[in-house]
Amino acid sequence: MFHPLVVLLVCLCIGNETYAKDIGFQFEIESKTGLSQHSPIWVTLPEELKNTIANQLECVETSELINCQISEDGKQIVFILPNALAPNESQTYELQYSPKIPLTQVQAIEEQNQISLRLKGTEVLAYQSSIDEPPEGFSKLYRRSGHIHPFVTPQGKVVTDAFPVDHMHQHAIFSAWTKTVFEGERVDFWNQKAGTGTVLHQEVLARHAGSVFASVKVRLTHTALKETPLPVLDEIWTVRLYNNSKVHIFDVESVQKCVADSPLTIAEYHYGGFAFRGSAEWNGEGTHQIITNATKDRKVGNHTRPDWVSIFGEVQGEFCGAAMFSHPSNFRSPQPVRLHPSMPYFVYSPCVLGEFDLKPGVPYKTKNRYIAFDGPPKKELLNALWNDYSQTPIIIWKEVE
Repeated sequence: MFHPLVVLLVCLCIGNETYAKDIGFQFEIESKTGLSQHSPIWVTLPEELKNTIANQLECVETSELINCQISEDGKQIVFILPNALAPNESQTYELQYSPKIPLTQVQAIEEQNQISLRLKGTEVLAYQSSIDEPPEGFSKLYRRSGHIHPFVTPQGKVVTDAFPVDHMHQHAIFSAWTKTVFEGERVDFWNQKAGTGTVLHQEVLARHAGSVFASVKVRLTHTALKETPLPVLDEIWTVRLYNNSKVHIFDVESVQKCVADSPLTIAEYHYGGFAFRGSAEWNGEGTHQIITNATKDRKVGNHTRPDWVSIFGEVQGEFCGAAMFSHPSNFRSPQPVRLHPSMPYFVYSPCVLGEFDLKPGVPYKTKNRYIAFDGPPKKELLNALWNDYSQTPIIIWKEVE
């Protein structure tokens, strides 16, 4: 039980900026299925600790000190698990404050054409906030913003492609619906050359940097290209990169709302949703593979509902790849995936299971996680990272006497 009034054990000596370390609280973390090393862990704070100044944790069992960071809304703390937890094993961490924690290990830097998310000074991914023009000779209908490219591995290999020569409308990491009906007319936000719809960035809402993650919050619009273009969907992305140099990990949390007077009907179709287009070096037969946790045969895996999808091949002569997780809380989870039989692209597509409506003002929420790695994919690692992402650990808070 917490006392009604909690006095945090933080004192500031104005002369030499010395802070007491202990915040006065501990939490115990346990998982029935275990947690892997280097995974981001989110812990909800008790009401007394909302917006706490804590930025460091001390493991009670090992005395190891690790960085933690308060979430953008002040309601959670986030840290990278330093050591794996076996099933049903627990560890206890004490909240502390240290003036020595660097505040910008992970950064979200607004540049002229993009928001660059960087880990220790090196760009890991970029959100495209200005319109990218297609290569010379291609229709201006393919111009696009509001997508993520590049996404790179720890060794700097680019695993995405923003304007693939065979399908110019597949913009690296992006979201778009394909077969939709709005006010009785067909609108295709995916296949831009049809000229009926597109998706573009509108504004940057917030940026955060820190020792554990950096994030950017942005707004996009899905617009029907009528005689007078009409915004149909408003979409908010929160893109969050974590401080992990073993594999690169970032999340996209999306909230779509229909801002028109009429609903948008997402028709049953074999693709449409959150998509991933792989490296330009993976164009062509035999240059890449797409697998899931359940099968190495992409034709067998098409329209199945796996835990994860991974795409990989050689870039600059060395194997590397990426993986994508669709969170269990997503609509119609586990969502079906479209695995293209030859091109380096896949997409999580709930519309495979039938039509649904996005009604005016009603939020449609999606959460996805992306991994970039060097070497061939390690199924054991991807399974472990999926386990971490898909579960909520048991947290028990304790007040320190």
